[in-house]
Amino acid sequence: MKHKALSLLLAVGLAGVSTASAAEVEARLQAGSLSFSGGTGFTNAQLLITGPDDFEAEETASRGLPVFRVQGGRMKDGFYQYTLSAATDEKVTIKRPVNNGRGATERDYLLKPFNMTGIFEISRGTIVPQEEMKTGSDGDSSE
Repeated sequence: MKHKALSLLLAVGLAGVSTASAAEVEARLQAGSLSFSGGTGFTNAQLLITGPDDFEAEETASRGLPVFRVQGGRMKDGFYQYTLSAATDEKVTIKRPVNNGRGATERDYLLKPFNMTGIFEISRGTIVPQEEMKTGSDGDSSE
């Protein structure tokens, strides 16, 4: 039961959720960091990490995508969830503009949002490689 629930959680977490045309963005799990590759034109990005023992961390980037670095000693072994959100450079026309009082600087568009979620595992103070998460830490693909 535990392994089936974990497998489902991993499948959902690794799939991610995207609402922008930046579908080519991939999470890169390395021993000491979580970063993202692919996609361009991101602004105002926010990466939220939550995990065991009420762990919470936030990384931001005004341009591009943020990087989260493992905080040695502060992060207990277990599964952590991340949520990445940002604005893309793709413009979406506002169908019913409202006078917001900005006069000539008022825009008739919004920047399309991008969202992605996933999980990763910390074991002995480092991030478990994504290949091992997919098949289980002992290599058993039925987990």
